Amino acid sequence: MKSMDLETKVKQLEAQQKKSKLIIKQLEARITQAEDIEAIKKLQRAYGFYLEHWQEDELMISFLNGMMSPSKSMIAASSEGRRRQKMLCFRRPLYCLLRAETAPPEYLHLMVPISGIVDVDPDGKTAKGRWYGTFHGALPRGGILRALVGYGIWEMDYIKEDEVWKIWKLLFCDIFSSPVEDGWVKTPFINNPPAKERPAPMRGKDIKPYPSGYIFPYHYKNPVSGK
Repeated sequence: MKSMDLETKVKQLEAQQKKSKLIIKQLEARITQAEDIEAIKKLQRAYGFYLEHWQEDELMISFLNGMMSPSKSMIAASSEGRRRQKMLCFRRPLYCLLRAETAPPEYLHLMVPISGIVDVDPDGKTAKGRWYGTFHGALPRGGILRALVGYGIWEMDYIKEDEVWKIWKLLFCDIFSSPVEDGWVKTPFINNPPAKERPAPMRGKDIKPYPSGYIFPYHYKNPVSGK
């Protein structure tokens, strides 16, 4: 083989090797992204299960540094530490009428996350998600236990802390939250918990439930048009 041919062959092999390394790097990035999305989906679903009986410790662990973010969370955060925040964000709004320290057996707060869309940011350290939340519950209202049905949308921010995905920020938009016997057309919304018992802000000022026609802003662009 002539030296010129050999040199050309070496350059071709080097180019192929470079291309192969690039392809491998791209595939590794796609695998990492897929694994991140699955981890976030599992986190969101686990969070929904913990809501059923309002398991405070598991709920708090799900959040960054065990604390809910004060900037976007649906429940006001406390600046007085983890213990104080647990009382304000979890026990007080939901158990206050029962004077209970933990969820009683008859308490039910089923929130099922469905139709999740998760987008991991290019840095692989943060992500956003949008989910429907279907709600069926048994909560105290007016001194009695009432069956409630509801629907809403989560817009979530996630962050990877020590290689573990956690909830960073949470905003929930109520579509309706109604007594089962009335339905959402007759009674679209009952404060959950009652306004006088919950810390502010509980939800964004501009969020308006059914039948307002309000469209909760999307965190993502249209997947077809890109707009």
